[in-house]
Amino acid sequence: MRNRIIAVGAVAIVAYVLGTRAARVQVKSRESVGHQLVRLWDDPRSRRRRRRAAAEAEKRAKKALRKLRH
Repeated sequence: MRNRIIAVGAVAIVAYVLGTRAARVQVKSRESVGHQLVRLWDDPRSRRRRRRAAAEAEKRAKKALRKLRH
């Protein structure tokens, strides 16, 4: 039982450390904030996320408008 608790604790710590590292934005040293924003805006993943969010918002807006009209 004790070994199982230690193993679960070790896995939890490793998962926490890997999770916190994965979510960090990689900032290059001596890079200006403006350049970081441009790089983030031009990132293909963020473009896809913005496009999906816009499509979802448009779909919800149309649904709400239809609901109001009826």
